[in-house]
Amino acid sequence: MTCSSCAAAAPDGARFCPSCGHPLQARADERRVVTVLFADLVGFTTLSEARDPEQVKNLVDRCFSALVVDIEAFGGQVDKFVGDAIVALFGAPVAHEDDAERAVRAALQMQQTVAGMADQLGAPVRLRIGVNTGEVLVGALRAGGESTVMGDVVNVASRLETRAAPGEVVVGGATHAATRGVVEYEPVGEVQVKGREESVEVWRAIGTVAPPGHRPRRSATPLVGRDGELGVLCNGLSLALTRRRTHLMLLLGEAGIGKTRLSEELAVVAAEKHCARVLEGRCLPYGEANVWWPVAEALRQASDITPDDDAAASAAKSQAAVADALGLAEDEPEVTRVAAGLRYLMGDAAAMADVDPTRAREEAVRSLQAYLEAAVSKRPLVLVLSELHWADTLVLELIDNLLDSMRALPFVLVATARPELEERWSPAVGRFNQTVLHLDPLPEEAARELLTTLLGSEPPPALRDLLLERSGGNPFFLEELVALLGDDVRPSELPATLRGLVSARLDALSPRERAVLEDAAVVGRGGRRETVAALAESRGDAGADELLEQLAAKEFLSLDGGAGSQPTFEFRSELVREVAYETLTKAERARRHAAVGDRFEARLKQVDREDEYLEHLAHHYGMAAELVC
Repeated sequence: MTCSSCAAAAPDGARFCPSCGHPLQARADERRVVTVLFADLVGFTTLSEARDPEQVKNLVDRCFSALVVDIEAFGGQVDKFVGDAIVALFGAPVAHEDDAERAVRAALQMQQTVAGMADQLGAPVRLRIGVNTGEVLVGALRAGGESTVMGDVVNVASRLETRAAPGEVVVGGATHAATRGVVEYEPVGEVQVKGREESVEVWRAIGTVAPPGHRPRRSATPLVGRDGELGVLCNGLSLALTRRRTHLMLLLGEAGIGKTRLSEELAVVAAEKHCARVLEGRCLPYGEANVWWPVAEALRQASDITPDDDAAASAAKSQAAVADALGLAEDEPEVTRVAAGLRYLMGDAAAMADVDPTRAREEAVRSLQAYLEAAVSKRPLVLVLSELHWADTLVLELIDNLLDSMRALPFVLVATARPELEERWSPAVGRFNQTVLHLDPLPEEAARELLTTLLGSEPPPALRDLLLERSGGNPFFLEELVALLGDDVRPSELPATLRGLVSARLDALSPRERAVLEDAAVVGRGGRRETVAALAESRGDAGADELLEQLAAKEFLSLDGGAGSQPTFEFRSELVREVAYETLTKAERARRHAAVGDRFEARLKQVDREDEYLEHLAHHYGMAAELVC
């Protein structure tokens, strides 16, 4: 396959060019929740009066080139340029679980970029930015062919930008709600937006208060439904620390399933019951140049380095920590060598500035091994690395080296990750022990217990059943749905945080897998596999059975039925079905519902279960008619 935009070769089945990002396959119109960033350069109008048009154009180009880098660094995509304004999208054509947060972080970085360019531009250029989140239609205009987004969300983002003062970032209510846990805001109040009857709640972004990918916990809740998993981990922990045999514990599961909560509980047991030292590091999805970031976080904890420490204080604390671990004086050459390697991992470029990068990396890894081996000989050590699916390849290689070199020491490495990690890395087999746990959704009884705890009392049966069904046993989903009740939002509505998580999973599917999952969503929460296959055939795809098996392997669906029974499917989570269904345009939903109705009408002539088929037929024809109207 060759990209029509840059002529670069692309793998078969790829949706976007790996070189330029240009779409390789035509995408149907979609309804998506996106975050729109509208930025306007202030000062060029006045500048144009006194400067040659070529000078002004060059200044704009330099600014826009730098701003595009910021947008793309945070996972956004430029939609269009309008004069001296730029429109960017986060969440289309590919969604991330935190697109609103990415957009606000990008906006704040863009302000810093423009402020830093003032001297080299020789002009008092400022930037005004408006950010807004909501549902839009993503598709190509038939007259022009270029993909774009349309909807009230775009118009409001543009109006918000005009309300921002030069140098400010202002956001709408939905963006604020999705990011208030990681971004500091000042309320602006409700403002009347031109061309819109309803007022808009506006907030001014001040700065970030947490690293990328951080998900603040809404409330402290007890660990429920994980006694079996915790028991396995505690037994492995005890064995590793008493028998002096390194143990890798890898917790795999989808976002929100409870991996971090389980690792936190294990860390408490390690510290309180076994007097182990616990160090923690977290991989980041973007925004950090230091590939060793999770290791650096753990080393800062080990050295008691705080964010307020300058380079000199950090170096002194690192030197002292190494000396204590090795049992040597701080001025010993070995202490200085190991401390320099640790500072290199913590992002101190000056630590090995005169060493070849490859040699510096090798020396830093040896320094880390020497430090950890010395530290663990004095006290058992548990290293917790979260979100390992975001780790750089160098970090994964380092883990393999550590497990091998420390195999006969009381050392436990606890890692949490999503299933996609298995596509990049799997633990090497060695003389250390390892436990891999795949966390399943909470069983119904445990989910009900968690729901009662979150609400503070037993909910009414109708509300309880609605929340449990939609959450699918995912603790984070359940927490977010409960939070909606406190925000006076109908429990039938879907928060942007959850829609982003699910949309990101759906966008990782192949086009054929995605289409069959959408077929299943049209059929319903569950149903016959033959109905999905018939719907796929109406689109010209005859391989639905195999694709349903693949979707089940990726834990989107549960499949049932075999000899003597009708093969069926069921969505593991109602939220997944809901997002897949709502991504389709209303016209496409109507077409597929009508196709399902046609299928049942044809089956009426072949089977005796008339009432059952009539019920399905009436439902899908009714949905098609309602959507068309």
